[in-house]
Amino acid sequence: MLLDGERNKDTLAKLIDTKITNWLKLGDKNSAFFHKYATARRRINTINRLETEEGQEVTADVEISDTASRYFQKLFTSSGVGDFSHILAGITPAISADINTILQASYSGDEIQKALKGMGPTKAPGYDGFPVLFFQKSWHIVGKDVVEFCLGVLNEGEEFGSVNETDIVLIPKTPYPTSLVNFRPISLCTILYKLVAKTIANRLQEFIGMCIDSAQSAFVPGRLISDNVLIAYEILHTLRQKRFGRKRFMAVKLDMSKAYDRVEWGYL
Repeated sequence: MLLDGERNKDTLAKLIDTKITNWLKLGDKNSAFFHKYATARRRINTINRLETEEGQEVTADVEISDTASRYFQKLFTSSGVGDFSHILAGITPAISADINTILQASYSGDEIQKALKGMGPTKAPGYDGFPVLFFQKSWHIVGKDVVEFCLGVLNEGEEFGSVNETDIVLIPKTPYPTSLVNFRPISLCTILYKLVAKTIANRLQEFIGMCIDSAQSAFVPGRLISDNVLIAYEILHTLRQKRFGRKRFMAVKLDMSKAYDRVEWGYL
């Protein structure tokens, strides 16, 4: 039994070494190995069947496309935001008048260029196919037009137009998913859209810690998402150890489906 186990380990190690060697030697060449690998990837990335919200299974390409379109149109359509001005009236502003003046100042071309330099050159492009690297390397050619467009949006309130269009890529959460609930939608925005967003984010970054409560630990410089995990453990530990008044406390765990996709712009 022991010898069989050792042989299996040796065989597995050799197979792994062979696979890695083949990939390094033939991975990007026009070879049978490459086409076999590409065919396997295409098969994995193809949605052959889907289950509708009514529980019906569809297999035709047109039906799959229509099912996905209806699902995400419903997901991304606003359900309306109520008037919450009476709630905000009782909250002390976290941003002072001086800081607000800085945040509302007109943007400059230098801020646009700084934002572009801070973007990863190989980030996935949008529907137009132009990656960050293109704009970084061709800045001496396209820079003037890019700055003019971005400043028009930021300072003059001009419309994004087609720049605001995105490709939605579905990332499976589970192996071979058949329900759209088990896909994570990733929006591939155009680089110009990302550039405008990053320029705003760079200006906010200096003051973001003042605006967001300490309980929000993700996506804020100097904070870690793991901090909230530790806090949750400490809260549960405290609840378990309390000798008196235990009935006055409770912990609620909420799992919000597509939480980031459902945030209303009116709320933001």
